Amino acid sequence: HFVGANSRRVAVLTLSLSSFEHCCSSSYSSRPCGLDFSLVNFIGDLIHPRHTMADLRFGLRLAAVAVLVLALLPSGSSSVIGWGMGTAKPSLSLASLKLRGGSTGEGNPGGGEPTKLGSAKEQLQDIISTNKKLEEEVTELATGYDKLAKNFGIGSFKPTRTASYSCLNDVLLTQGADDKTPPPQEEITKKIEEKLTKKSAVPIEVEDVAPPEERLNIIIVSSEVSPFSKSGGLADVCEKLGVALSRLGHRVMTVAPLYMRYEGIENTGTWKEFGVMKQKLRVEYWRKWRETVPAKGDEPARGVDHVFVQQGCYERYGMYGHNDDLMRFALLAWAALEAPFAVECEGGTPFGDDVTFLVNDWMVGLVPLIMTSHYRRYGCYKNARTIFDIHNMGYWGGFPVVDPQDLGLPDGAYYDMLFHDRQIKLLKAGIELADRVVTVSPSYRDEILSPEGGWGLQDSCRSRFPHLDGVLNGIDLDEWNPATDMYLSASHQGYDNFYSVADITGKTSCKLHIQSYFHLQEDKNVPLIAFIGRLAYQKGIDVIESIFPWLMNGDHAGVTGYVQVIMMGTGDERYARFLRDAENNHKGRVASYVGFTSELEHKILAGADILLMPSRYEPCGLPQMYAQRYGTVPVAHATGGLKDSIEQYDPFQDAGTGWKFDTADGEGLKYGLWNALNTYKNHRESWDNLVNRAMKQDFSWERSAKRYIEIFKWARIDPPYHNPHPF
Repeated sequence: HFVGANSRRVAVLTLSLSSFEHCCSSSYSSRPCGLDFSLVNFIGDLIHPRHTMADLRFGLRLAAVAVLVLALLPSGSSSVIGWGMGTAKPSLSLASLKLRGGSTGEGNPGGGEPTKLGSAKEQLQDIISTNKKLEEEVTELATGYDKLAKNFGIGSFKPTRTASYSCLNDVLLTQGADDKTPPPQEEITKKIEEKLTKKSAVPIEVEDVAPPEERLNIIIVSSEVSPFSKSGGLADVCEKLGVALSRLGHRVMTVAPLYMRYEGIENTGTWKEFGVMKQKLRVEYWRKWRETVPAKGDEPARGVDHVFVQQGCYERYGMYGHNDDLMRFALLAWAALEAPFAVECEGGTPFGDDVTFLVNDWMVGLVPLIMTSHYRRYGCYKNARTIFDIHNMGYWGGFPVVDPQDLGLPDGAYYDMLFHDRQIKLLKAGIELADRVVTVSPSYRDEILSPEGGWGLQDSCRSRFPHLDGVLNGIDLDEWNPATDMYLSASHQGYDNFYSVADITGKTSCKLHIQSYFHLQEDKNVPLIAFIGRLAYQKGIDVIESIFPWLMNGDHAGVTGYVQVIMMGTGDERYARFLRDAENNHKGRVASYVGFTSELEHKILAGADILLMPSRYEPCGLPQMYAQRYGTVPVAHATGGLKDSIEQYDPFQDAGTGWKFDTADGEGLKYGLWNALNTYKNHRESWDNLVNRAMKQDFSWERSAKRYIEIFKWARIDPPYHNPHPF
């Protein structure tokens, strides 16, 4: 990497030191050695690791000039340089130039007769010739690297001649270095821009599409699905994962309640009736087709069938928190299991019973239980499999114990799987009866096996250890793209502030815009710290409150103090009061917004330098992935998805994408935040590399979808986890 990216600088360093060694050889021994060692020590100190490349370039220019001057000075007159030797500097003219150590007359080595100017020119031409020859060799080597780099779509190694590189060419020795011609990377930059502006909605490459014989019928069951209904990340997961699976060639259906009459949906004319809570409840199925890959040749269009369960119990204000939630979600589970038979989807055919159910969270935890207790005992769904996806163990769906018949289970088979702590928990049924269990990040998979992460259900999780997996969620790369984000356009900011990993200058404009919006002091150099999340104990907002005086008042090293903070969220009034007080006590330096808008989330992440996520536990988390996509460095507690999606920064290897700390307390947050601020203020080159690496991370849903497909295939290889004898 060093040879490729700094090849011309290597040439300069080698040539400068070689030229100096030549001047200090035995044939010049008449010069006092004090200056030799002074210049050697100067160059040795110059290339000390604490110096930047700019220091090195400046020092090498100075060393090169010193080498040429010393080559022309008369013997014994080294003190004319005036490096603290206390000797007055004599006048110097071309007529008085002499070569040190050379014979100026017969038997008079180093004498006082003027040496011909031609000898000095020959000396200079030798140096220039050597430099040119070395430059040609380096250029030839760099051209080979350049071809290799282009094949892999990365930057060019080919050097160009600018003032930043060679200090020993005949032009720059006599003229000012005004040429600022950029490196010849126009073609590569053009390709990068084309890739950044390319929409991810277009069909993926053929080799990523599963062959017909490997394509699955997948039913994603959830209480919410974006963009129709959403209260959190669960809706995004169901929508984006469905889209990614369809692009891979699989047939996908989502099943969710119909909370209102969404635009573009149509009634299928199909209805079913279920006996739940001692009453007959009739549901109707509505549907909307969403195309994700257009038809091409003989290959039909692919997409997602969004199926909605319509019943009056869902058409209320708020999706959760009603007295009859157990009835509502038991009804949803029954309706979801009937949907593959009842609904004719795109193509005019139902999905049938050869399907894979991806069941999301406690709201539909009864799906595996009903399939095992009812359908499989009647010989139905023999080839079907259920995958239970845990999004948050902290919400287990606890209800008072009811009769099995109230849930539609005539004989109560497997009903005891619901019991825990003198109540029934729908999450427990999903964990213990699904064919496989998945969490939304690999680290969260390990955490739910512990008493702290299992929330009382750790024994149930441990019993499923051989069938327990973790898959990190993805993000929508179309929506979260700083090169095309509509909230960074002129219609939302007054001018286009788009940027990308190839050209990040627009991020500075985004920073100035958000500072102006929140009436902060407009300063592109001040580190801007952001927090976006629910104002809840889980999110660690109280941890930020505990270190806030330390952050705003400064320390002896000057790392803290000179900062700005923006915090946005909604939730507990206690933490909302902290946000308001922080802004009132630090006007112009702190801004708070109690609430949430998608536009502000995009703008804050685009303009901020650092994102704080001191969550006590975080099954997956999405803001840290959004932030890295926008070049905002996360500082987070090493838990769950935060641990999996952030690579710890290593200053010695110049690797990593952020900072993680092990304990969710003030000292842990101080550790991560202080190091982030110190790198931002005092090591800008390392910070820029850090931002560049973060923006290149792959958090696409296609990556996650491939992992889910692998788990689906494992489930289909094994027999059902519970396979009761049929009636």
